Amino acid sequence: MPLGPWLVLLAAGLFFLALPLPPPPPPSPSLRDLLPYPQQEREIWVALHLANKASLQLLLGAGAARAYDRLVRLELKNQRSGKRAAFLEARGALLAARRWVQAIGQASRGGPVSLEGLPTAPHHVLPHATEIRAAASALGLPYGVLAAIVDNEQYGGDKAFGLSRGVREAADTLAERLATLQGQAPLSRTLGLAQMSWEDALKQEARLRRFGAWDPARPFPRNEAEARQALEDPYLNLLFTASRLRGYFNALLDLPPEDTRPLEDPWLFYLGPAWHNYPLRAQNLETWEDSFHGFFKGLFYQVALKRRWHLEGRTLKPLRAWGPGGNEEGHIPMPRLQP
Repeated sequence: MPLGPWLVLLAAGLFFLALPLPPPPPPSPSLRDLLPYPQQEREIWVALHLANKASLQLLLGAGAARAYDRLVRLELKNQRSGKRAAFLEARGALLAARRWVQAIGQASRGGPVSLEGLPTAPHHVLPHATEIRAAASALGLPYGVLAAIVDNEQYGGDKAFGLSRGVREAADTLAERLATLQGQAPLSRTLGLAQMSWEDALKQEARLRRFGAWDPARPFPRNEAEARQALEDPYLNLLFTASRLRGYFNALLDLPPEDTRPLEDPWLFYLGPAWHNYPLRAQNLETWEDSFHGFFKGLFYQVALKRRWHLEGRTLKPLRAWGPGGNEEGHIPMPRLQP
């Protein structure tokens, strides 16, 4: 048998083995590498982070703990790289996370919940607990994601001693009048609890019908004036918002548009508030106040909205419901509201 072909194959094999291997991907930096502090202080913050993570695992499971770890590392990477971050340094992020974990633990135990120092607006969320749960359930989303979006938007509206909210409401009123009289308005694109745009509301019909979330006996809005009127209804505002959010999640998770299975990944508690507030920043994996705190708000309301609460100052106190339809532990029943 001639040796020619074998020699060629042998030479090709030796040449292949001699090629340099591609460099391995750079290892993900450890948490310690992301903390720009002296060793002794750095270990204190590592211990705090691990305590937060362990607490969330005990309270909400391993998925929530991993999502928390991912968010903190993203925030610290952004701080180091100069990208937009929620805090100037790691201390602020880890201390804020600790306060949120404490509040989540208090809510889980059903005792008084101190919200002191946390940028949250529960007085806007709690009165709409049933609508939030129903709208999120209709689109297969964790209701904490939708509650966090409402909190972010309404907390922002309360800033500047009411000036922001006053300007927003005045613009909404003027825009609604112009839309009714002229069919369109050149200002105030977003409205209601979740600050949903009327343009996006008009695009939700197919998805809402696919999920069986729209009452077939109710006409769907066809123009700006009708969309604005619908968005003034808290439940419809939340339903349109949940539909828009579900479309984003399906695309992000490579699910077909017609996929209606319930979504449960705890990372959605970051993605939802971040994308709703500022899609370009979310796509660029930036962190900022609404996205960082929005994640913890989502986890918090996922726990808190299982119960009824009374707000006294910055403290939530459990509200006991007695009599027909009530229950000793104050749990809110699963939503039965239909659109």
